[in-house]
Amino acid sequence: MGYTHDWSLGDLIEYSDAPLSSHKECIESMAVLFERLFASEPLDTSVHTWWDSLCYSWHCENRKRERGGEDLELQDTYFQTLAKVLAIDSWICQGAALHGLGHLHHPDTAALISRYIDEHPSLTKEQVAYAQAAAKFAVL
Repeated sequence: MGYTHDWSLGDLIEYSDAPLSSHKECIESMAVLFERLFASEPLDTSVHTWWDSLCYSWHCENRKRERGGEDLELQDTYFQTLAKVLAIDSWICQGAALHGLGHLHHPDTAALISRYIDEHPSLTKEQVAYAQAAAKFAVL
């Protein structure tokens, strides 16, 4: 997942010479992976931390939306993909999406999570608290 090997997902998106459109397609395809695999097979903690190495660059400010270009386009692509994962009818997927959103620091995160909470009245208090923490970019 992270940046351990030249062929790892993080390296392929972050450092490969592939065109930006290919990086974006790779990110967008992850929504399908979550829907078709992770919704029914969470692979222990892999799903919850899936987005850590992919979105954390914005959390630690190695990437900044204000720079525009690739930083902005990739952040928007991650955000749109995470919004799709958040819409999957699976707490495993929703929790993972919230975790990723909590690291991505996209300006529309609070509004998306507020809508999510409003549309899911059956969330437990713990789940709502986690969603609220993600909206404030305060997840670990």
